[in-house]
Amino acid sequence: MTQPQAPTDTPSDAAAYALGLLVSVRPGACVFDFDGTLVDTSTINIDAARATLADLGLTVPEPWLRQAPLADLTALRHQLLTDHGLPLPCTDTEFVHRARAHWLARTILVKPVPRVTALARRLAAAVPTAVASANDGHVVRAGLNAAGLAGLFPVLVAREHVTHLKPHPDAYLLAAAQLSQAPHRCLAFENTDEGVTAALGATMPVIDIRHEDWTVQNP
Repeated sequence: MTQPQAPTDTPSDAAAYALGLLVSVRPGACVFDFDGTLVDTSTINIDAARATLADLGLTVPEPWLRQAPLADLTALRHQLLTDHGLPLPCTDTEFVHRARAHWLARTILVKPVPRVTALARRLAAAVPTAVASANDGHVVRAGLNAAGLAGLFPVLVAREHVTHLKPHPDAYLLAAAQLSQAPHRCLAFENTDEGVTAALGATMPVIDIRHEDWTVQNP
């Protein structure tokens, strides 16, 4: 069966697309990435990272910050040292706590991604849903609440729940387990190469929302 056409921002299109997925793909559950998939957090993430680095006495160029691996603190440490000769003078836990505080103070900047959130509401009415994110759990919960999505996702897997972040499959495997579904019976939604790799690595079909044609990629 051919896959349905990707929805626009209208509720009727989201409903038609959701129905098409349920008929053609038949997912047992759906798992959504958070940053950039359900909500646009690009501005708030950069602002929180900049403020956190400033707290630590570090200043980096804006273009560098926009390309930095903010979710992976091991990679961030390496990049800071390699590109600017700057060691990160705190533990990972301290950095997360500082960044969380700055992020939570800026939740007004959270912007839902209309096509995805409309689709998520439709799918959540039919199958179990979860969020699998490399972000901090407090941040994800606050962002979902700010976007009017609180209560839509009974399962939330965040960075503190897994040993390895995306592109490792840990978050998607744990989400599937908590949804009581085999990973290959779940359908993931992502917006990064690392996220798509993580979903496929978990044997989970995935839709990359960056593409105009929302084709399901199978492991």
